[in-house]
Amino acid sequence: MTLTARRVLVVGFALAMGLSGCAPPPAAEPVGDREGSRAGERPLDSIALIDNAVRAGALDYSTGMLYKVYVMFEPSSLPKEYQSDVPSKCGTPLIQEVQRNWSALSPSHRQEISQYIQPPTEMGSTATQLDDVTPDRLRNEREKLD
Repeated sequence: MTLTARRVLVVGFALAMGLSGCAPPPAAEPVGDREGSRAGERPLDSIALIDNAVRAGALDYSTGMLYKVYVMFEPSSLPKEYQSDVPSKCGTPLIQEVQRNWSALSPSHRQEISQYIQPPTEMGSTATQLDDVTPDRLRNEREKLD
């Protein structure tokens, strides 16, 4: 898939999820065999595991964002300690966070993330790159992610 086609797909996915009322899963505490977990608590999805690592200082913000992009688009690249059997349901908040905080990401992370998520455009730009997005394609892509 070309970089432009991947970006169109991601933008279309974000629009489709936004229109569907997608919301991030509720936060949960660690459980099971994860380090620092307590028995009886709900397991965390990968996004929450990464957020916890960033808050604890185990990961810097830029690396955390890269790992969260991996969760949605390239799960095999995610380090094992952040992999979870609990599915991450929605990519819209992630895409919005990446675009909102683009300047806080390292140049190497921006370059890698831009393979999956369209970098923010200049203010006033009217380019949307939604030329080949159809309702059927959006529905099919959303179903694949669910």
